Order: sequence, then structure tokens, then C-alpha cells
Amino acid sequence: QNIYLNSEELQALFNLDLSKVPHYDRVRDLFLIGCNTGLRFSDLSQLQIENVDSHKKIIRVRTQKTDETVIIPINKVVSTILRKYKGHPPPAISNEKMNEYLKAIAEKARFTEAIEVVSTKGGKRVKEIFKKYELVTVHTARRSFATNAYLAGVPTISIMKITGHKTEKSFLNYIKISQEDNANKLINHPFFK
Repeated sequence: QNIYLNSEELQALFNLDLSKVPHYDRVRDLFLIGCNTGLRFSDLSQLQIENVDSHKKIIRVRTQKTDETVIIPINKVVSTILRKYKGHPPPAISNEKMNEYLKAIAEKARFTEAIEVVSTKGGKRVKEIFKKYELVTVHTARRSFATNAYLAGVPTISIMKITGHKTEKSFLNYIKISQEDNANKLINHPFFK
């Protein structure tokens, strides 16, 4: 179930008109902040206007899990969302409710790609097929941030400073890139020219 949303899917979410369903609109906006900051739900749900320095264009958060301060640049998406809420992050709801709404929002965005999930049940490997929207959770935001930043060429050490991964090995297990994503990343590398 370790999926991520690529930059095109995130743009589709950003462009999705949810104005007729305000609670979906707020959940989508908070999720997109997560997709662009890499914050865990525990930190994302506690985000306040005091964490946002709009002059320096950064978000500063003391993380609950590691008790370390992370400083994250504010990109255009986050800046646009914060302006929409007059500088405040959108209000959070429970993790469970947010996961429920995210699946419905992702379905509205037509994230219907078939995803194969392999698990072990009763000692046997079981393959199940899900539509991508069925697998979207709050944690997808953090994984999407790490993977998209990596694919965009942000140095691994810089991403790890934000995500809090202590070793490159644990970080590389965390990001999710397909074989095609990997090939696209390498296609412009001097080695393959």
C-alpha cells in the first residue's frame, strides 16, 4: 500500500473544484500542504500560523515524534493555500476521518490506476488489486513529498533533514519510484548521454 502521488496527480488535486463540499476542500488543502512539506500527520494537524514565517518563506516545526526542529521552504502551492486561509493552515480533523475523505477526493480526481498489493495471509502470499484512490491516506502525503523531491533532484541529505530519516538506507526504502520513474530520472544523466 506504499503509493505516492506524482506531480501531475498533485496538480490534478490542486485544480479539483471542491467548493461545493467545504470539508473536502479543507482536507485536500491540508493534504497538499503535507505533500509539499513532508510533515507527519501529528505535526501537520498541529500546524499553526505561528509556525509560518511568510517573510522568510519557511515553515518551522518542532516535530512530535523526534522532538527536532525542521525548517521547510514554502513553495507556490503551500503559499497559495495559506493565502486562501488568510495565512492560517487549514483546520485539521482526525486521521481516520481525513483518510476517509481523502479516498473520496482521490476518487473524484479519478486516480483509478490499478495497483497490485501483495500481502501474507495465513502464511500464503495473496495478491489483491486496488484502485489507486482506495490506497490514498494521510501518510501518502509524506511519501509523495519525499519521492517527488528526490525525482526533482533535491539532494537526499536535504530531504532527510526535513523528513527526519537518520540513514540514507531507511530514506531510500521510504521513497517509492517505479522502474519508469527511475529511467526518466536517469535519462538526462551524463552517464547515459
